[in-house]
Amino acid sequence: MAPSLAYLAEHDVGTVIHLEVSGVSIDWSKNNPGTDHRSLFQNGDRTKLPSEEADNESDATYPEYDALSRTLARILPRLDLMGWTLDAARAEYNALVGDQSEIAEECVQDNPGVMTFEEFCAFAGRYCLKDLDDTYIERSDERDSIVKGRFHADEAEMDRLPMSYDSLYWSEKSYFASRVVLLSPYSMMQVFGQGELNLDSEVVWRYGPLVDAGWASVSDFAAGASRQQTILVATEGTTDSRILKRVFSTLRPDIADFFQFVDVDEKHPFWGTGNLVKFAEGLVRIDIQNKVLFVLDNDAEGVDALKRLSDLQMPPNMRAILLPDHEAFCSFPAMGPEGTRNANINGRAAAIECYLDLRLPNYGPPVVRWSNYKKDIDAWQGALEYKETYMRHFLEQPPEALRNDGYDTAKLECVLEAITVQAKLLQQHRLD
Repeated sequence: MAPSLAYLAEHDVGTVIHLEVSGVSIDWSKNNPGTDHRSLFQNGDRTKLPSEEADNESDATYPEYDALSRTLARILPRLDLMGWTLDAARAEYNALVGDQSEIAEECVQDNPGVMTFEEFCAFAGRYCLKDLDDTYIERSDERDSIVKGRFHADEAEMDRLPMSYDSLYWSEKSYFASRVVLLSPYSMMQVFGQGELNLDSEVVWRYGPLVDAGWASVSDFAAGASRQQTILVATEGTTDSRILKRVFSTLRPDIADFFQFVDVDEKHPFWGTGNLVKFAEGLVRIDIQNKVLFVLDNDAEGVDALKRLSDLQMPPNMRAILLPDHEAFCSFPAMGPEGTRNANINGRAAAIECYLDLRLPNYGPPVVRWSNYKKDIDAWQGALEYKETYMRHFLEQPPEALRNDGYDTAKLECVLEAITVQAKLLQQHRLD
């Protein structure tokens, strides 16, 4: 629990900066930036906030300081892509409880039923953090009783919390933090994010005082995913990269900076699955340390390439997937020597264009055409007719149409989810 300015007024200390959730401090540092929290935020989150000394009832003028601020709801997806998932928070909590249980046994102390992780999340999310009283209580014999505020009624339940070694509190809000903020900052955000009450809480990294005091520069707080956290997405061609890049920037802007694509404005170096597999072979050979995700079309060529990539025994920082199967492809018009019949094109003809909105003006129903037989996987390869037209129609759509109901993005949402799941697994490898 970080000290407040009111507390600092009583003690001669340096410049302290906080990472807070609705004023509840979950991390702090003195006279240096401390833990690098830049990846929690994006450039649009930079703002100016009034000094913590300011109060709404006073007419006094207080300086404003630079800060990065974002709602908890928009932080959570970024935490997942940094490897700080809810499962990671659960493991951290259970390890804490286990360690304290061992200590209690060695000291022959009673260890009443400690809250499960789910109970801990429920308790932490029971209170709206922004509503907790942060009024500084002056030192007195009654101070300890006063700061407990509404939590007097919960003392029996709070006795089931893991042991806290923080006795630094001066208000109702800081008392709550001293008892509940028991895990690392990112795990605590996952905990607070499990309840609806705090999803709109502002997560604030108030770094301005440190910069003004000369302990750091503004460049030390450049927002965005770090190079170590970004994932290179390698696809079969320019079309795939261009579509995926636009879909992420439009439909998943809060996490788009975690994904880097081959420069889609230049000639794509990996035309086709064969070249993509050769590229992967080279990366494995040089033991690349970057995180790489190969995204293959859900067709016969892609299935064959995925098998070859699997045979490479890629390291944990490299993964490969097909575009996901979709129920819309289970019975899809397909044209062959015997005419047009409905067929399951999953794993046979579902390239990236099939995931676009196929309701094309002035065109009939979509259809794929079978082209060649892949003996190695015993399947026919097919491709969507007029696929370039479907792609151009997609690229012509304004962002608002993609975000609203003007364009059917249901299948693209499935693609985003599949890629995001793989990205989380890649980031978890980093933490392991």
